[in-house]
Amino acid sequence: MLKKMFAALVDGFKMLVSEAKWAFIRAFRVWEIRQIKKRLAEEYETLGKNYAQCHQRNEVFDPVSNENDLTFKQIEFLLEEIAHLENELVSSRTEYIKSRTAEQEV
Repeated sequence: MLKKMFAALVDGFKMLVSEAKWAFIRAFRVWEIRQIKKRLAEEYETLGKNYAQCHQRNEVFDPVSNENDLTFKQIEFLLEEIAHLENELVSSRTEYIKSRTAEQEV
């Protein structure tokens, strides 16, 4: 009986350590996503400034000019990267739980 109680205590401790590890991983990935979103906001700001400058000069805003095209491509890339990281975070959590469950069954 004491052996079963000790085993349950050890399993509980392993679970706490595992969740602490996941919390650290998640916090880092959320920070990474937040940094990319800040960069995305900067790209939108750049695009807005380019539009405002064209408007002040009474020019037609050209989205395919070199500077604007690069900004649009960067925005597209950052949006894809954010979506990828968010999906990866969800799938990582699922895989993390699966692997922990498999370890406990053994």
